[in-house]
Amino acid sequence: MRIPSAVRGCVFAGLSLCVGTYGCNDLGVNNPDQPTNFHLTVVTPETVLGKPGHEILHIISAKILLENISFRVSGLEDSTEITRGPLVVDLDLTAKTKELLISQLPTNNYDRMRFSIHAPEDGEPLLDSAFVAGNDSSKRYSVVVVGLYHETPFIFRSQESFRIEINFTSPVTIPASGSVSVTLKIDPYAWFTEGPLFYDPFNQTGKIDDRIKNAQMEAFRDNDRNGEPDNQ
Repeated sequence: MRIPSAVRGCVFAGLSLCVGTYGCNDLGVNNPDQPTNFHLTVVTPETVLGKPGHEILHIISAKILLENISFRVSGLEDSTEITRGPLVVDLDLTAKTKELLISQLPTNNYDRMRFSIHAPEDGEPLLDSAFVAGNDSSKRYSVVVVGLYHETPFIFRSQESFRIEINFTSPVTIPASGSVSVTLKIDPYAWFTEGPLFYDPFNQTGKIDDRIKNAQMEAFRDNDRNGEPDNQ
């Protein structure tokens, strides 16, 4: 399938990293002077490759804007915040893991990941022009997907905010020494499909927003960064 040049391309912007249980300290992303024991990566499932429905829906790029990332301490409501907010996540549709951030987290056991998918507020720095349409401050977006639907180019944008909670496949332990990698797996095709049904990105935007909110995402320890949970 030939992809029109008008819908190709993507933009990624880096930020500084903030970490803290009750606050936020600028640690930098790859600062050699700062200790690090944690890596967060993102991956799409291998099902994004060669999907039978590509003749109906073909996603070229998918971006989300994350805020307020936190891990919940096992058995408690206490959370460690990992605020790199906002953080542009440009999904790699070749099903390869992509590193989002590195950090130093408190030694503990964690059982859940929480984050928000949220449109940029007025006054926030513009990290990626894809999340704002022109100069109209009311046209700010949390999710932007570019693709083809029945070979017609589309850009789907959501203005909704989503609060996501994901239980880890098994609890993740941040050790006193060494480091741990956690992978977040997101399938953007699941936003536009439900079983055999395809939702029209031109007309069924409410259905797609519901799918973003309710689609199953996974988070798990992935020290070899192969996009699959480690053997325990």
